[in-house]
Amino acid sequence: ITHKDVFLCEGAVDLCKLLYLSRRTLYDVGRENGANVLLDEQWRCKISRPKFRKQNRFRVKIQYTAMMARSHWPDAQRPVEIEAAKGIEGLMTILHRKK
Repeated sequence: ITHKDVFLCEGAVDLCKLLYLSRRTLYDVGRENGANVLLDEQWRCKISRPKFRKQNRFRVKIQYTAMMARSHWPDAQRPVEIEAAKGIEGLMTILHRKK
């Protein structure tokens, strides 16, 4: 399954937190369909300034993909390759989220 999010952030981009939010939404979809773990997870991210060029605002597009499965082992509840997530430092405020 694939989940796409678009966030409008002000001040900074904490990509780790945004990935947690996207993964959590994907996990909830899996739970609704009888799965309790996500496998073969992948994510892509693009950070850009919106067209209106408001200072300190960023548009973050995240595409998170995974396979749903049932397992006796608990889900890690953590995005894969979180160490590779690079954001923009500062205090982030999420102004809008489009699912």
